[in-house]
Amino acid sequence: MADSLKQFVKVRTLCHHMECTGIAYAMCSNFNSTIKNVVLKDLCWQAGSEYQLRKFNRIMDEIKKQDVKAIAYLDQINKEKWTASHDGGWQCGILTTNMSECINGVLKGARHLPVSALVEITLERTVHYFHVRAIKGQKMLQNNQLWTDFACKMFISWQQKAVEHTVMKYSHAQQSASVVTRRQGRHGMNTHVVKIAN
Repeated sequence: MADSLKQFVKVRTLCHHMECTGIAYAMCSNFNSTIKNVVLKDLCWQAGSEYQLRKFNRIMDEIKKQDVKAIAYLDQINKEKWTASHDGGWQCGILTTNMSECINGVLKGARHLPVSALVEITLERTVHYFHVRAIKGQKMLQNNQLWTDFACKMFISWQQKAVEHTVMKYSHAQQSASVVTRRQGRHGMNTHVVKIAN
């Protein structure tokens, strides 16, 4: 085996492997084909896309109340493979195959080219992508804007919500505190422990 191939195999064994990035979407579709209940399918999707374990468990309890066969079906499948709350952050919030569809869209029209031409067009489009964003980034820095427009909107939204949270400092040395979210109807009043030093 060539040294470069051995190096690839060595690096690849250190990677985290997922069955499929879009498995949550596919799994919910298969779930619906078996269980044949749209309400349960929607709950399945909510469970798969939920990041908080407490909320995931609440949704799974609701599925269990509605149909024991449905929960048995879901319990057969490794939760790390289809839920955001159990995947350890490896899927980066990508629960559908949209990301691969996006890449396919970028390379559309180039699929039937020879390999060398495909590599060249991929390089050109990648360079163009970063060139356009570099110009936009320079303009933002000239205007003293440190974050993208999307990030700025998110920060403002979070800041408005945070004003109504209650913070109690635990340890100055560890920079830890508890944050209690505001009540909104039946939601809120959740306590989160924040440890900045860790």
